[in-house]
Amino acid sequence: MAGRAAILALFPVVSVLGYSNTVPIVAWSSKSSSVLSSLSPDLRYEDSMSIVGGILSPEDICSFDAVLVVDQPGLRSSDLRALPTSSGLSAILKSSPSSRQYPHVKRSASSSFQEIAESLASRCGSTLTSASPAAGPLDLAENSKHVVCVNMPAMEGGPKLRKAAMLGYDQYLSSEIEKIGAAFTSHLVLYTGSPLDHQRRQLPPPSEFDSTYTLPDDSTVADGGIFKRYQLFSTPLLVALLVVFFIIVPIIMLAVSALASLQSSVRLDVPKGYHAQEKKTQ
Repeated sequence: MAGRAAILALFPVVSVLGYSNTVPIVAWSSKSSSVLSSLSPDLRYEDSMSIVGGILSPEDICSFDAVLVVDQPGLRSSDLRALPTSSGLSAILKSSPSSRQYPHVKRSASSSFQEIAESLASRCGSTLTSASPAAGPLDLAENSKHVVCVNMPAMEGGPKLRKAAMLGYDQYLSSEIEKIGAAFTSHLVLYTGSPLDHQRRQLPPPSEFDSTYTLPDDSTVADGGIFKRYQLFSTPLLVALLVVFFIIVPIIMLAVSALASLQSSVRLDVPKGYHAQEKKTQ
């Protein structure tokens, strides 16, 4: 019974740790798009930059009048799930002709979204614009194509704080997307998360087998103690420790206790009044 309770208590911990190094990616367009429909619905083994490149690399991406690349450090899939169905982003996504959603994608520290937006604008001959909630509303000229890189504030804190912040960001993004939709009937939106500054140092560096990458700037490492700078407890190590101390050790202790409580039912002592010599004479 104790072992079963330990296993049930371990499930939520393992699930949280299993998704700790992932980010969500959501993409949708105002028209039916071969760029999105050609993507596999299951890309759980790809990292975030590979999926972003798969969306923004095809030549068809230049057919859109406006492309929005929304980057929000620290964004989790639970933040998006916490939005009510009546929220602006939920309504826009539901009404989109083409969309793709990847809730748990392995996050990558290589390449910045600003560089990706700059490359896309250069390739498509579009005007590159940077935006953020602090910079105010967007003002885009309708007689040219645009690539907009939206830098959202980082998502940090507890569940209640994150939910309240997400509602505010939803209002900003849905308002800007609706204005772009009114000015540009053909547009695509890519909304994804990225590592926080102190998490970038903890991610493994890209290998030489990756397509392109740039190492993160050391100046972005957050100040603090050793736990801020280095990952001493990785996910596999924590899971292994939890399994050992909450499952294997209780089972061993239970087995040892059961063996120690065993008693022999066979009496080996000589009964009273028994004489071996009399037994032989008879």
